[in-house]
Amino acid sequence: MDMFPFNYKTITFFYPSRLIGGAEMLFLRLARILSDTLPPEVQIHYVDFKDGFVSQEISNNNDSIKVIFYDTYKFVHLSDDGLLITPLSSIFEVARFCLGNPHVFLWSTHPFGLKEMVLANNHAATADTYRQYGTNLENFIHLNGIHFMDGPNFHIQKDIFYLSLLEVDYLPIFSRSPRLSKSYNTTFSKKSYSFGWVGRLCVEKTNALINVIRHSNSYLRNHPEESITFHIIGDGDMKESVLHEPHASNLEIIFVGILSGAELDQYLVENIDLMFAMGTSSLECASLNVATVLVDFSYSTIPVSNRFRFLYQSEEFSVGDEYKIDVDYPFDMNGLISLLKNGEIAKHAELCLHYFMQFHSESSVSTKFLQVAQEVQLTLSDIRESKFGQGRGIYILKSIYYSIKRWLKI
Repeated sequence: MDMFPFNYKTITFFYPSRLIGGAEMLFLRLARILSDTLPPEVQIHYVDFKDGFVSQEISNNNDSIKVIFYDTYKFVHLSDDGLLITPLSSIFEVARFCLGNPHVFLWSTHPFGLKEMVLANNHAATADTYRQYGTNLENFIHLNGIHFMDGPNFHIQKDIFYLSLLEVDYLPIFSRSPRLSKSYNTTFSKKSYSFGWVGRLCVEKTNALINVIRHSNSYLRNHPEESITFHIIGDGDMKESVLHEPHASNLEIIFVGILSGAELDQYLVENIDLMFAMGTSSLECASLNVATVLVDFSYSTIPVSNRFRFLYQSEEFSVGDEYKIDVDYPFDMNGLISLLKNGEIAKHAELCLHYFMQFHSESSVSTKFLQVAQEVQLTLSDIRESKFGQGRGIYILKSIYYSIKRWLKI
């Protein structure tokens, strides 16, 4: 910890959200780690909605983290001697609604998150628009202000924003340390298998889930004497698509709903032989010694000609690549189930756990975070003066307007 730049008097997380997702859990866990390990004179703040997921978790847990309630068009005042940590996709918001001039740590945790915000702020964005944003992004990277969680986050945005950089140093995401551990039988004589899925049922993830269901159907048609129970943990606006997906009579689908914390751990250890997941969910499963298949995300249907890989076979710390038809992974569904049948799945579960501990554990990532945090040179004024800060005056006027309305109670 002695490497940390203690000239930061405050560390402020900015991620207002009412969702329970991987990024929300990531920022909450990092805030708690810093609160527990840094000297008490370094104050940890978190900007969230009053009814936001993280603000409620902090309150329920009595964490030593000060919550700053976020309200649209209401400014957040930050000290110049602080560090602001926020997802790269929140760059427009911090440019408009954060005052002061702290150093800024932008963590890219979604490969399309920033593009979606560019389109939300500029419906007529052209290739030249993305190049202009890309020029700013390159400058911010050189100021050690942007950190990419994995290869897909960098390479996809490299193409979107025409970045000239060939490579960057990654800061992987992490998950909490395991509290339980699954034990596999080395002899697996039964002909019924328990699959699992953990993750939000949004479009880019649900296409991967439906793909696994279709693979399961295909396998069971050729093995009618066998059966699969598929536990789907999570919810979202694409649940109906999964509900309406046809499945074989010997494929039972159980919608478990949303689980988290110890309840999730217990369920996975007791009920799942083979997990399919992406993002933080894949890390949580691997941390429990559950064999975890890392699936690709896609905004369109994934054909059943695709194959699978385990989390430990990931490259560039990826916790989910965009599906590409020409990528060939090691396993088909028959191969995965064969590992269950012959008891070799335990070896792959152990490799997933080892990979997690080496690259995605709290200790490994927080140590690296403290190293890169002291090298940040990017400031909030740099962002305000960039293309990301354009149109800020409009939001200042709106803020004044809504402040007057609140004051007059109209």
